[in-house]
Amino acid sequence: MATIVSKENGNNQPCEFHQTNSLDKLFTDEVRSVKGPLNRHYFQCPECDLIFVSSDDMLTIEKERDRYRTHENDISDPGYVKFLHQAIDPALGYLDSGMKGLDFGSGPGPALSLLLERQGLHCQDYDPVFGPRLPEGTFDFIFSTEAFEHFHHPVKELELINDRLKPGGFLIIMTMWHSGTEKFLNWFYARDDTHVLFFSFRTFKYIAHRWNFEIVWNDGKRVVIFKKKSSDH
Repeated sequence: MATIVSKENGNNQPCEFHQTNSLDKLFTDEVRSVKGPLNRHYFQCPECDLIFVSSDDMLTIEKERDRYRTHENDISDPGYVKFLHQAIDPALGYLDSGMKGLDFGSGPGPALSLLLERQGLHCQDYDPVFGPRLPEGTFDFIFSTEAFEHFHHPVKELELINDRLKPGGFLIIMTMWHSGTEKFLNWFYARDDTHVLFFSFRTFKYIAHRWNFEIVWNDGKRVVIFKKKSSDH
């Protein structure tokens, strides 16, 4: 199990991905402390390269909800639409009309699902903070745009996603990747106090291996597309 001893707070805290996986008990490396903004404690896992905020520094759900309401994610804003198309456009090559999809972490109002409807793709909404509730059944594709960096319990969320994604289905994740610790202190993406997880391509390779996904596309900075392997692979 990868653990840390923070000199600042003296608490041991494992990487979220490794504290719940019995296979990772073989790992003994210590998670490293990382200097970051907002007077929070950050740590980097040497096994999967995830940088994460100490659970002591995470906002309550009430404060998160208030903070999310200040985000200007309006589908009538051309800039926001262009932003979402960073995930939509590369995904269209893998999706067909008639497929059934889910926007996992859709926020306070539908946006991505409406843009997909314009492409002839049906997509339902789900958000753990604002609702609606997670739909039943399985899906041919799942988008999660600007949501993974907010997850307090990524293993739990990925298990939900995996349960809802059909074999052969596609998972499209958009979250800005970290480039290491050297520039992390001044990185704007870490200055949002609702952002608590920071991924790299190595983290996504770990996710692919653990959940039996194949990485079929990535842009090297923000978007990665996975295909769920069949159970016999």
